[in-house]
Amino acid sequence: MIKITRLFIAVFTLLTLNACEKKETKGPIKIAAIEPLSGPYASVGQDLVDGIEYWADIINKNGGVLDGRMIEIVPMDNAMKAEKTTELLRKAIDDGIRFVTQGGGSSHALNIIKQLEKYNERNPGKEILFLNNSAVTTSFTNEHCTFYHFRFDANVDMKVAGLVSHMANDKSIKKVYLFNQNYVYGQTFRKTANKILKEKAPYVEIVGDELIQPFGKVQDFNPYISKIKLSGADTVLTGNWGPDAYRFVNALADAGVKVKLFGIYISQPSGISAMGKNLLHNDVVIVKEFNPTNPKAPEWYKEMEMDYLNSKGFTPDADRFRFMFEMFKAAIDKANSLEPKDIAYALEGMKGKSIDGSKIVMRSDDHQIHFDMQALLVSEKVEQPIIYRGSDSDMSYVKVGNIPMEEITLDTTCNMKRP
Repeated sequence: MIKITRLFIAVFTLLTLNACEKKETKGPIKIAAIEPLSGPYASVGQDLVDGIEYWADIINKNGGVLDGRMIEIVPMDNAMKAEKTTELLRKAIDDGIRFVTQGGGSSHALNIIKQLEKYNERNPGKEILFLNNSAVTTSFTNEHCTFYHFRFDANVDMKVAGLVSHMANDKSIKKVYLFNQNYVYGQTFRKTANKILKEKAPYVEIVGDELIQPFGKVQDFNPYISKIKLSGADTVLTGNWGPDAYRFVNALADAGVKVKLFGIYISQPSGISAMGKNLLHNDVVIVKEFNPTNPKAPEWYKEMEMDYLNSKGFTPDADRFRFMFEMFKAAIDKANSLEPKDIAYALEGMKGKSIDGSKIVMRSDDHQIHFDMQALLVSEKVEQPIIYRGSDSDMSYVKVGNIPMEEITLDTTCNMKRP
């Protein structure tokens, strides 16, 4: 009787485990999205999550991956705090999530990279893949490169190279003031700007170089505005983002200071309502992978854009979420596997297409994406406006320059260890 009972228990346990395994293979593919969803950068984090969720839903509506498994985005709020990022990454691992995406804050991306590098090395067969959607510090695909990290946005060096390439065509620019946040990303922007300005625009004088405490800590920008005015700068080159960018733009307008503003994230959608027409007080030029308000975009994109506006309430601000998920799905199909290691190998060297049909390439050497970029000027409304959370800004982007991929394809120092 004891033997039968033991046998029954063993068989029951085996059947239960098999049932769990079957259920797991049909369940959703979870991707943890670790972003700031509270605090001063909450709106930026929510915009990132909205974009990620939208394109995951598109994959799902088109049949999902492999045998019809759906992608499920699991938003996690790190409130822009390092300890929360560590805690949430551990929770994702404990919950059996094998994929992580993040983009709001390079210091948090570096935290994830370093933790996953240790975890993946110690846990073969249980690796986690990091899909970096927006964290752009260059070292992540140089000295900190790792096999299980892929960046789907241009890095700081590439973006600064694009900005300076466009600046070099404007001979009215004589004096530049550098204005950045004092953490890993802002420091990289500053270093790269100094280097590339000397290479591509040696006639431009750097008349100021400021680092500020990041992440919404600075409330009064007037002391910095005074320094910029006294320096005689005609242009400010900045990597500032979120409230640190919006308050700066407003302070310049309030003080009546006229300079050209060149940056990456000055006109993020979440800041449109905070800045309003102050964005037009100075010429604001940014670089992007596409023009969010291009009235000549192909019909398939216009249909998607309308659907995005209806479902998320704002003009899509990034195309990289689209090709990140398209490449993720293509890599799963190519590998015929949901194992991060197999997907990572399949992603290496993968090619895609931008909205205008130009080539997108995931470089195998360092897992850095490459694509053409555009220089865009914030202008009065042309044909198609920037809309945010249902509010028409009455402003548009106008393309003022094209930056070919070849101009911003830079060497890498990555010496990647592959499994």
